[in-house]
Amino acid sequence: MNGRETRAIGVMLAALFGATAAQAQDVHKCTVNGSVTYQSTPCPSGDVVLQAPPTPSEQEQRQARSDQYRQQFQAATGRIFRPVPVPPPPPPMVAGASTTTTIIVSQGPKRVIIRQVRTGAPTPAPKPLTNCEKLNQDNEEAQDRHTQLRAPSELASHDELLKKSEADIARIAQLASASHCNLKH
Repeated sequence: MNGRETRAIGVMLAALFGATAAQAQDVHKCTVNGSVTYQSTPCPSGDVVLQAPPTPSEQEQRQARSDQYRQQFQAATGRIFRPVPVPPPPPPMVAGASTTTTIIVSQGPKRVIIRQVRTGAPTPAPKPLTNCEKLNQDNEEAQDRHTQLRAPSELASHDELLKKSEADIARIAQLASASHCNLKH
């Protein structure tokens, strides 16, 4: 990437973030003497009101800046880094449980420390599946794979995958028969 492309990307991002700094407002589409105009004030004849697109949230802006810095670093060094994965949402809360969040500001390299403490009963573990339920679940997944593989394909390994899915279905049917389980179809 040369300097001109880098500047062009920088200008586009500056325009993007500059546009998001402005407050979202209504845009009025007015027809005056046969010509269409767009203005921020209401039309005298009460024409169409267009909603401006919502501005990105603070989190989305931080993520965009992080992605921009990562991409610039990758372009400058030739190294490729994956973006930092977003942590999964916390587990669901049980009735009577509460979460206490403590924010500690320190002078060290990590300036803000956030601690969350959950009190109350933990979320109960899901009930394990019975053998028949597990076989039905496996059968449903195998049937779905088989249905998807029945579509025509030019891949060399397609026939092998189709035969493997048929073998999986037959194996699950044998296991269900031996366990006296009725498979759902």
